[in-house]
Amino acid sequence: MSVHKIRLIDHTYDLETAQQLLKKFIDAKIAFINERIEAINSDQQAEIDLLTSRLKELKAEQRTLDIFMEDFEGEHVEAEIGSTIVISIKNL
Repeated sequence: MSVHKIRLIDHTYDLETAQQLLKKFIDAKIAFINERIEAINSDQQAEIDLLTSRLKELKAEQRTLDIFMEDFEGEHVEAEIGSTIVISIKNL
Protein backbone atom coordinates (compact mmCIF):
# COMPACT_ATOMS: atom_id res chain seq x y z
CA MET A 1 0.00 0.00 0.00
CA SER A 2 1.20 3.49 -0.80
CA VAL A 3 0.29 6.51 1.33
CA HIS A 4 0.56 10.22 0.56
CA LYS A 5 -0.40 13.15 2.77
CA ILE A 6 -1.40 16.64 1.72
CA ARG A 7 -1.24 19.30 4.41
CA LEU A 8 -4.19 21.28 3.13
CA ILE A 9 -4.85 23.72 5.96
CA ASP A 10 -2.64 24.17 8.98
CA HIS A 11 -2.83 27.74 10.18
CA THR A 12 -4.43 30.21 12.58
CA TYR A 13 -6.89 32.72 11.13
CA ASP A 14 -9.06 35.54 12.33
CA LEU A 15 -12.67 34.43 12.68
CA GLU A 16 -13.97 36.00 9.47
CA THR A 17 -11.16 34.57 7.33
CA ALA A 18 -11.60 31.11 8.87
CA GLN A 19 -15.32 31.21 8.16
CA GLN A 20 -14.75 32.32 4.55
CA LEU A 21 -12.14 29.62 3.97
CA LEU A 22 -14.27 26.82 5.38
CA LYS A 23 -17.34 28.04 3.47
CA LYS A 24 -15.36 27.92 0.22
CA PHE A 25 -14.26 24.34 0.91
CA ILE A 26 -17.80 23.21 1.70
CA ASP A 27 -19.20 25.09 -1.32
CA ALA A 28 -16.60 23.43 -3.57
CA LYS A 29 -17.56 19.98 -2.26
CA ILE A 30 -21.27 20.75 -2.77
CA ALA A 31 -20.57 21.89 -6.36
CA PHE A 32 -18.51 18.74 -6.99
CA ILE A 33 -21.34 16.49 -5.77
CA ASN A 34 -23.91 18.40 -7.83
CA GLU A 35 -21.73 17.87 -10.93
CA ARG A 36 -21.51 14.15 -10.14
CA ILE A 37 -25.29 13.92 -9.77
CA GLU A 38 -25.80 15.62 -13.12
CA ALA A 39 -23.35 13.22 -14.81
CA ILE A 40 -24.96 10.04 -13.44
CA ASN A 41 -27.47 8.14 -15.54
CA SER A 42 -30.98 8.28 -14.15
CA ASP A 43 -30.99 4.47 -13.85
CA GLN A 44 -28.39 4.71 -11.07
CA GLN A 45 -30.88 5.93 -8.48
CA ALA A 46 -29.02 4.36 -5.55
CA GLU A 47 -25.93 6.45 -6.27
CA ILE A 48 -28.02 9.58 -6.80
CA ASP A 49 -29.72 8.98 -3.44
CA LEU A 50 -26.35 8.50 -1.74
CA LEU A 51 -24.96 11.74 -3.19
CA THR A 52 -28.16 13.64 -2.39
CA SER A 53 -27.89 12.45 1.20
CA ARG A 54 -24.28 13.66 1.33
CA LEU A 55 -25.43 17.08 0.04
CA LYS A 56 -27.92 17.32 2.89
CA GLU A 57 -25.18 16.42 5.38
CA LEU A 58 -22.83 19.07 4.00
CA LYS A 59 -25.52 21.76 4.08
CA ALA A 60 -26.33 20.84 7.68
CA GLU A 61 -22.62 21.00 8.55
CA GLN A 62 -22.39 24.41 6.89
CA ARG A 63 -25.31 25.69 8.99
CA THR A 64 -23.82 24.20 12.17
CA LEU A 65 -20.51 25.90 11.40
CA ASP A 66 -22.28 29.24 10.88
CA ILE A 67 -24.05 28.91 14.24
CA PHE A 68 -20.81 27.90 15.95
CA MET A 69 -18.92 30.89 14.52
CA GLU A 70 -21.76 33.31 15.33
CA ASP A 71 -21.20 32.58 19.03
CA PHE A 72 -17.81 34.32 18.78
CA GLU A 73 -18.65 37.28 16.51
CA GLY A 74 -17.46 40.59 17.90
CA GLU A 75 -14.91 38.93 20.18
CA HIS A 76 -11.16 39.08 19.73
CA VAL A 77 -10.54 35.43 18.85
CA GLU A 78 -8.48 33.29 16.51
CA ALA A 79 -9.51 30.07 14.80
CA GLU A 80 -6.91 27.37 14.44
CA ILE A 81 -7.66 25.04 11.55
CA GLY A 82 -5.80 21.85 10.81
CA SER A 83 -6.66 19.52 7.96
CA THR A 84 -4.51 16.86 6.39
CA ILE A 85 -5.75 14.67 3.58
CA VAL A 86 -4.40 11.13 3.75
CA ILE A 87 -4.53 9.14 0.51
CA SER A 88 -3.98 5.39 0.72
CA ILE A 89 -3.73 3.41 -2.50
CA LYS A 90 -3.62 -0.37 -2.58
CA ASN A 91 -3.66 -2.97 -5.26
CA LEU A 92 -6.90 -4.92 -5.61
